[in-house]
Amino acid sequence: MSKVVIAYCNQAWWLVQGVVHLDDMLAARESPDLVIDLITCRAWTEVVKLWEEPEFGKMPWAINPKIIERLKGRQHTKVTE
Repeated sequence: MSKVVIAYCNQAWWLVQGVVHLDDMLAARESPDLVIDLITCRAWTEVVKLWEEPEFGKMPWAINPKIIERLKGRQHTKVTE
């Protein structure tokens, strides 16, 4: 089963796993079965640990808060604080 992880840190949302689903999420066309975890991180190091493909000098994709609000209403979205 496909999975997306989006981390919240420093008042921003970061796509750290499941980048292949980014275009579908932005267009509100993601599969209803897609599992999305929204995780609050206290420090940037926690975000980096979750990041699927970290690269020196790069950042994960930032996700607009309005998209996060829409994703929170999905059946297969889990919010962890």
